[in-house]
Amino acid sequence: MRLRNRTVFLLAIAGFLGVTSLGHAQSEDELGQARQLYTQGLTQEAAGDWAGALSAFQQVSRIKMTPQVRYHIARCKENLGRLNEALGGYRLAEYEAERADDKKAELLAEIQKARESLEARIPKLVILRGEGASAIKIELDGVALGPAKVGREVSVDPGPHSIAGISSGGKRFEKTVEVAEGQTERITLDVPEELRRGAGGSESSTGASTSGVVNGGSVQQATSSSAFPWVVTGLGVASLAASGIFFALRGQAEKELDDGCLGNVCPDTLEATEQRGRTYALLSGVTLGVGIVGVGVGTVMLVSRNKTASPADTASVALSLSPTRVGLSGQF
Repeated sequence: MRLRNRTVFLLAIAGFLGVTSLGHAQSEDELGQARQLYTQGLTQEAAGDWAGALSAFQQVSRIKMTPQVRYHIARCKENLGRLNEALGGYRLAEYEAERADDKKAELLAEIQKARESLEARIPKLVILRGEGASAIKIELDGVALGPAKVGREVSVDPGPHSIAGISSGGKRFEKTVEVAEGQTERITLDVPEELRRGAGGSESSTGASTSGVVNGGSVQQATSSSAFPWVVTGLGVASLAASGIFFALRGQAEKELDDGCLGNVCPDTLEATEQRGRTYALLSGVTLGVGIVGVGVGTVMLVSRNKTASPADTASVALSLSPTRVGLSGQF
């Protein structure tokens, strides 16, 4: 323990000199502030105030990031239990240290040692599809799990985690699992029996959906204005166009995450990008549904307005809406 503390102290001094040597890129005031914050972070590290030290080192990084500073940020996160973030920080620090002009072998060795030690501590979850779960969406801690991640090891932090399944009808069920450091937990997600029994039932019985039927007489009344069907169809087309734009923006956000993240670990600076991508995905789905309904209803109106309804030949349109699905059917 004494040898490790001595090594960390030497690395801290090297990091301090590294920040000082970068003064040409910053003003004297900024450089002085970086020195003060770096020293403050080292003091808080020594006292075991990892949250305070993390805040200090992150402020230093905003002035100038170096492998030494990134190493100390990762060390603070490791001691705060944010193991996956810490591992990403160690890997980035190792990458930067290997390519630094003033490459320091001792610093690189210490970073590699910390990274290898942490890799053995990180727990993993393997989520498997169980009975009735072949087509459901799966979320881990509120984040959708892609098909490539199902059935494979996913690195998580120690502690409790929420696993949710969402059926095609929008019905949700959850289970909680707790994992310890170094543990690999295999979870089989089975759809509850009551949800499997009700999968073929009518959504109207849940109270979560609403439906409306427009009979031939109502269609005739709604389509009496020649402009109204075109307005509805135009709004549907505009909504479809908006869906395409949001889809493209989501793709751009995903590309930024792919370029800036290392595996499943992303730096704090990309948190806003991740949130933006989720928002674009939601808006893309909503506008797509609205656009399909708009174009469908407008088309029905255009076709129906030229027909004369009769008791034997009545046009009808049925529209059903739920939080996760939009349905449209008609008879002419």
